Amino acid sequence: MLRRLTASRRNSGKLVTATLTLVFCTSLLAQGPADATVANRDAATPATASALPEAPPATSAASQDSTYPTGSTSGNWRLGISLYGFFPGVHGTVGVLGHDASIHSSFSDVFHVLKGNIPIAVEVDKGRFVAPIDFFWIKLGINNGIPINDFGQTSINTHMTQSILTPKVGYRLYDGDNLKMDALGGIRYWYASLDNTLEPSGLNNSRSSNWIDGVGGARFIFPFGEKAAMTLSGDAGAGESDLDYQAVGLLNFDVTPKFGLGVGWRYMYDNYRPTTNELVYNPTMTGPLAGLTFNTGGKPPVPPTLSCSASPALVFPGDPVTLTANAGGLNPKLNALYTWSGEGVSGNGSTATVNTSALRPGAYTVNGSVKEGKPGKEGLKPWQFAGCSASYTVKEFEPPTLTCSANPSDLKPGDSSTVTAQGVSPQNRPLTYTYQASAGTISGTGTTATYASTGAPSGTVQITCSVSDDKGHTATANTSVNIAAPPPPPPPPPPSLLLHSVFFPTALPNEQRPDKGLASSQENILTALATDFKAYLQVKPDARLTLTGHADPRGSAKYNQALTERRVGTVKNFLVNQGVPESSIDTVALGDTHPLSKDDVKSLVQQNPDLTDDERKKILRNLTTIYLAQNRRVDITLANTGQQSVQLYPFNAHDAGTLLSEKAQAHAKKQPAEPKKK
Repeated sequence: MLRRLTASRRNSGKLVTATLTLVFCTSLLAQGPADATVANRDAATPATASALPEAPPATSAASQDSTYPTGSTSGNWRLGISLYGFFPGVHGTVGVLGHDASIHSSFSDVFHVLKGNIPIAVEVDKGRFVAPIDFFWIKLGINNGIPINDFGQTSINTHMTQSILTPKVGYRLYDGDNLKMDALGGIRYWYASLDNTLEPSGLNNSRSSNWIDGVGGARFIFPFGEKAAMTLSGDAGAGESDLDYQAVGLLNFDVTPKFGLGVGWRYMYDNYRPTTNELVYNPTMTGPLAGLTFNTGGKPPVPPTLSCSASPALVFPGDPVTLTANAGGLNPKLNALYTWSGEGVSGNGSTATVNTSALRPGAYTVNGSVKEGKPGKEGLKPWQFAGCSASYTVKEFEPPTLTCSANPSDLKPGDSSTVTAQGVSPQNRPLTYTYQASAGTISGTGTTATYASTGAPSGTVQITCSVSDDKGHTATANTSVNIAAPPPPPPPPPPSLLLHSVFFPTALPNEQRPDKGLASSQENILTALATDFKAYLQVKPDARLTLTGHADPRGSAKYNQALTERRVGTVKNFLVNQGVPESSIDTVALGDTHPLSKDDVKSLVQQNPDLTDDERKKILRNLTTIYLAQNRRVDITLANTGQQSVQLYPFNAHDAGTLLSEKAQAHAKKQPAEPKKK
């Protein structure tokens, strides 16, 4: 029926041309994987992508960078389905049973004989794995063809059916932000049939053929922003065909997260020439390409995670707080930018600090965030941001505590004591010490001070220790010292006591008049002594006088003992009569047992300041008389001091003659009073 196809290609050639054009070109359009990788996230999840060859997937509202999710490491499956069309012109050679025809037709010629077609492309992706599958079915027919060499027939009905299945698998070799590259490989399965029926005879002739070619190629994707991309792809192969190749350029745009559009241009060539020459296909097709894509499956990119902590969480004003942000899911290929906000916060990395010195006590919250992206474009996409917050509390400073002690605590007037103050600040703030005393003086600014009791009255002295920190908090503690009463002042010096030994005439006082025997000059000595001693007793109440009586060596020891007892008794009675307490007088009678020697007497005469040299010489001529008179005496001693009476003899007394006489006296004669000195 087509033996003369070369001569009658006007109708049949158009039918063949249309079949080849739509089958070859449309199926090829659907072969390439339609997505690329989200390269800016380690943990990104594949989003929806187009099954249209080299078309970018539609982006989701929550994840606009889901365009080209293939190659992500999320492990989620994605399915893309594309319906498309190819509108080429065709030229080349076709033939049946050795009858070849040279064809050259525009798309409008092909379109007029189209009876039906089913173009569909499916692509399944997971991670870097891509698997595009394309199926295309088309049917062309002419019902009023004119038979060329079948005479007697009025018309010829010619129908051509062709199917193509192209499964491929691929791998994302490079997954960058500005370029993505895939390697693809697979097969292309072809089926073509031709059916002619003559009218009115109904005679039918048909032919069909199928073949398989292996193909391999590459795809290059250049993203433009978030929704658009340009794709350049191509493949080539052979098998039962001598040569099979194509080249495609596309511009893709995402209209909605699920739907996208693609437009471009395709060039395709195939050369199928079996040895039987039953069916020859050797066309070249080129023309515009357009399609609609529906995407499902996959997940939007997962934003990073961020957790914040503040350490320590409880501080005092002035103590630093360290903030730490721990981010998860960041892409190491992108720049991460940390920011912090809050009172007193400084720092722009994963750690920051808070200066709490100006903060009032209370609870505070600090917010942190991380944005990732290209330098200068961090956080432009919603999934490139994560935030966190951390809390800490500034608490009021606690005042210091203080203890205070004094050592020694018991003082004598004028003594000193060491005061020790021990302050403790719960926050180890610097401390300043001060001291006060209710009397006396205290000095010191450290943990110790010195208290001086000079000028303080006797009794208890209160000492106050104070401490303050650099925040104005204070504490006080008290201690005390006891100052003993001062010793009583020493008594005023007693009045001067001029102690003179009292001398007696010979043998006086006697037994008949034991109360007589004092010469008037000696009474005067005792009267002055009594007056002075009574004044002395006012100062020294315990003062005592000891009266020691002596006798000259004449007479027996018994007589002299009794004589000395009468002498000390006479002196004692006289003093008592002058008001001297009897209890303050002791008496001792020595008789003649302790006489002064003549040498002692001579020495006393020579030491007597009341005598002139001539008087001394004259007196010493009568040394024996003076010796006897010097031993008739009563010595007076101040017992508490040991002061002893002067033993100088009263040679210049007016009654000295009576005292010096060696003759016994009945009693002391009254002598005329001593003349007044002119």
